[in-house]
Amino acid sequence: MTNCASRMAELCRQRNDTVMASYAFGGMSLDFFAEVQAQKVKHNQQVGSLRDSKDFEEAAEALTRKLLGEEDAAGIREVLKEKVIGTADHHGSLYCSQFLQGNILLALILEKLGNRNNYVPVLAAGQVELENSTYSRGISAYFSRDNKQFLPLFPAKFSVQLASHADLVSPEMIDRFRKRFVAEGEDLSLRQVLEEICRDVYSEEDLKKAESFSDQTTVLGRKLASHLFSEKAPSIVYLEMESIVLSLLLKELSDETSFIYRFLYDKDMRERIVRKKLPDGLSLGDLLFRAADEKGRKVMLSLTEEGRLTGTDWRKEPVSYGTSPAELTSLLQEKKIFPGVFTETMLLFFERGITWMGGMFQASYLPQWQSALCAVLEESGCSEQADLIRAYDCTGYICGPMLMLYQGDQFATTAGPVELWRNPVSFETIRQLAKQTSLWDGHMIGLSEMYFDLTVREEREPDWYRKIAEELFRAYPENVVANESK
Repeated sequence: MTNCASRMAELCRQRNDTVMASYAFGGMSLDFFAEVQAQKVKHNQQVGSLRDSKDFEEAAEALTRKLLGEEDAAGIREVLKEKVIGTADHHGSLYCSQFLQGNILLALILEKLGNRNNYVPVLAAGQVELENSTYSRGISAYFSRDNKQFLPLFPAKFSVQLASHADLVSPEMIDRFRKRFVAEGEDLSLRQVLEEICRDVYSEEDLKKAESFSDQTTVLGRKLASHLFSEKAPSIVYLEMESIVLSLLLKELSDETSFIYRFLYDKDMRERIVRKKLPDGLSLGDLLFRAADEKGRKVMLSLTEEGRLTGTDWRKEPVSYGTSPAELTSLLQEKKIFPGVFTETMLLFFERGITWMGGMFQASYLPQWQSALCAVLEESGCSEQADLIRAYDCTGYICGPMLMLYQGDQFATTAGPVELWRNPVSFETIRQLAKQTSLWDGHMIGLSEMYFDLTVREEREPDWYRKIAEELFRAYPENVVANESK
């Protein structure tokens, strides 16, 4: 690679421990990397769990049945017996190449675990803004040498609205999208692909199959993924994390033995949760819940030692909620508040033993949460529970290294759904690429996404995206699976 690309990669290594570790062990193939991740799942399976995961499996199966039908529900039910889920995605970000290729790595991990039912369960966080860098607001495309293209479906006024609280994509929105990016777009190839996606994925019939944007994402994501592979391949099923977790959380609010009940209503443990600080200065009490205002915008909440949830809204006005089981149940059911990612991790991973396979940030912060939680439990006389939770491997990692490129005129970019739409790839080709691509080369292939995530605009090198795209074209021709000629 050029000095320019190497400089960018070095900065990424310095910014993230997971990326640094991937560099240190970067000589292994992505196929072996998938085996390493599978061994983490097997280890966690052997640890056991504090609670039976059957209620989680039933909730995921029920939502899948409601949105996709019995066949997909049966497939999800079977694969969840492996007790591993993809957790890097943001709900609605269907066109992010990093997410798609991470989910393909999860499919390889499931194969290593011996699963052959061809379903990949992805529980994606809905508590992200539509304008998040992974772009739930619309469609991402990588057809350009100079930049990743963000093509909005939702108007700009909804940019800071949470995906979990967004309105449905409507036929009118698709019509506006067509007029702006299909009828008047500059790139003919991109225009043709977008028209086909609008016609085949966002048909009026498909748009009306769901009652919310989150449910719609599950329906549309399933249909989109089915177009991307040229033969029998794993079926990616996107389910919103918050929707799955809600029934588990409501049940535990009335269970005096549950962690969340004790954090809220046991005075001594509540004080420890509020006071236990993480490396970034936040406490575990700052991570339990979030709120949404009347426009669906996120409000950060902190648990106080007195047992209230407090924060400041977008108007800089104070927000305060009581935490009795009845109050919380009502607020959760009305979607005025929702569980933070820490609470979701606690319910699914630390209590039920469901291994999370995430991204480079998640693989760093989950061990920190694990350590802090175990310290609180030990201080509260729960050493046995702490020992079990401490035994879990929380470093599961799928989102970052990539293996598929789209080739344009003297440049190459990471391939996402738009790029694969007319270039469906054989899953056998993916298996072969995983064997011949090293872990660090996978990170270099994904450098444009990684560099964007780990730097701020002011420090990025001039023309950084173009420089990476031109270097990928020269360095990794064997990883090209899609090209502009189709």
